[in-house]
Amino acid sequence: MTSTSFLRSRWFEDIPVGEFHVFGSYTLSEQEMVDFGTSYAPQIYHTNPDAALNTRYKGLIASNWHLCSIWMRLMVEYMEGYSLGVVDGRRNGAGLGFQDLKILKPVRPGHTLTFSHEIIEKSEKILKKKWGIIKSRNEAFNHKGELVMTFVIDILAERNPDNLS
Repeated sequence: MTSTSFLRSRWFEDIPVGEFHVFGSYTLSEQEMVDFGTSYAPQIYHTNPDAALNTRYKGLIASNWHLCSIWMRLMVEYMEGYSLGVVDGRRNGAGLGFQDLKILKPVRPGHTLTFSHEIIEKSEKILKKKWGIIKSRNEAFNHKGELVMTFVIDILAERNPDNLS
């Protein structure tokens, strides 16, 4: 049995605490940061490279929500690829909410971030007899290996119907 077939045929009961994934890397451009900031986080240090020099950040930085959006995009793309070929009727669960979002270092134009995800807990609580809850720690490291973002999210994972009573 290959590791891919093991990974693709799992339900909530099969997902181990400690499982770790790297979703991928992403390089932010100045224009992308300004566009996102202008649309969704209109503070000067997200929207105007010149004026941002006179702020406490001493230059343009990515918004927290921009970083979360990049994480979301990479996570969805990764998980869609990860589950290719799954035909057992299982559905991906929604996120129930996140906690403890921390941006630890400014992210600037040209920085490349690598995003990871680790299962840190599985709840005993079951929702509607069908869903288990998995807690994961999600992190982004910059091109220097420095932790720049971290948060925890609770995710629904479908339980194996053969185990439902």
